[in-house]
Amino acid sequence: MKFIVHVLIIALLAYLLGSFVPYYLLMILIGGVSAWFRGSAFLAFIAGALGVAIVWILAPLIIWSVSGSDLPDKFSQIMGFSNGTILVGITGLLGFLIGGSSSLTGNFFGKLFMERDSNY
Repeated sequence: MKFIVHVLIIALLAYLLGSFVPYYLLMILIGGVSAWFRGSAFLAFIAGALGVAIVWILAPLIIWSVSGSDLPDKFSQIMGFSNGTILVGITGLLGFLIGGSSSLTGNFFGKLFMERDSNY
């Protein structure tokens, strides 16, 4: 349940603030959320990666389908791809990697301030 809440908070943060703040500030905020959750490093990476990738895939697809624009196809032809969905997939992959690494960094940063057992 904590993992699902983590993914949803990151996805909402990416969706609501993605248009207003630069991506690097958004990634710092995602790292702060992951530092606050303090789960395992793997789950923090996956939560951040899924949260950002879902938004970075769904938002362009919804805008593209509602507007019916051929702009993504034109951009993909300029970049040498066959259609616009490849471009959306690459955007999602970048969101997956950037969001996951931001969340992992925030998780490790949060663990710096946890008390550890001093007995070996």
